Amino acid sequence: MNTGVVRPQDADTRAVGAVIALIVAASAMAAGAWLGYQAWSLDSFRHGATAVVLLLAAPALAVAAVLSRNVAGTADEGSSPFELMERLQRLDQSLRAVQLARAHIYVGASYAVVLGICEATGLIASRELVLFYGAAIVIAAAGYLPWTSRQEARLREERATCRQLLGERKAARTLAID
Repeated sequence: MNTGVVRPQDADTRAVGAVIALIVAASAMAAGAWLGYQAWSLDSFRHGATAVVLLLAAPALAVAAVLSRNVAGTADEGSSPFELMERLQRLDQSLRAVQLARAHIYVGASYAVVLGICEATGLIASRELVLFYGAAIVIAAAGYLPWTSRQEARLREERATCRQLLGERKAARTLAID
């Protein structure tokens, strides 16, 4: 990782890229919701399968966009307190995004169980979509859960480093005042 100074144009470019990725993720979620409605109203497996893929992929894209803001290297002894506090705030936001992505998979898995029960009891008659949705959730969980665990561990480690460095700066400032 580059631990050098981040130039303002690099930060601006990265911020614009993250905003574009978040817009694409939100658009994918909206399209997935619309296709889900179409699948329900038209009883269309094709619309339903596309909706499932969009609704499962969009949060991963949003998390990747949020995490891309933290690429600029790690905090070190040369970082100013302002930089450390700004980085700490970005790390906290990124950590929340990762935790929301994990929660998204758990909610999706619980929905798969409900759909399976409804299909088994005859409340709905869309066996193909229920099987596809269940398989998509298993595949998404197999990818999301290890990825989010690694990202969460990395973010927590970086956050602890930032907090330690801020504590050292505060202790040094207190000693300098005394």
